[in-house]
Amino acid sequence: MRPSYERQLAALEASYRELLLSALQGCAKGQWGLFGSYERVGLRDPAREELLELGSKIERLRHKCGIEPFQLHERFLQMGSRLSNTPGEPKLAQRWLDELT
Repeated sequence: MRPSYERQLAALEASYRELLLSALQGCAKGQWGLFGSYERVGLRDPAREELLELGSKIERLRHKCGIEPFQLHERFLQMGSRLSNTPGEPKLAQRWLDELT
C-alpha cells in the first residue's frame, strides 16, 4: 500500500472511531436513532449518516488497497440488524462502549 493511502486510511479510521465513541456515548445516555432501529417513527441520530458515509469511504479505500473490511464499520452495520428480543439502542450502545474503552 502506498504511504499516502496509509495516511489517508489511518486518518479516516481515527475519525470514524472518534465519531463512533461520541455517538455511542450519546446513545447510551438515551439519544435514540444511532442504529437505525427507529427510523420509521422519525428517530434518527445525525451521527448515523456521518458514520455510514465515512464507513463507506473507508471500505472503498480498503477494497482498493486489497485490505480486509473495516471491523468497526461492519459491527456498526450489524448493530442495526435487530431481532425482536434485542435490547434497546441505549443498552446496546453501552455494551459496545464498555468493549471499546
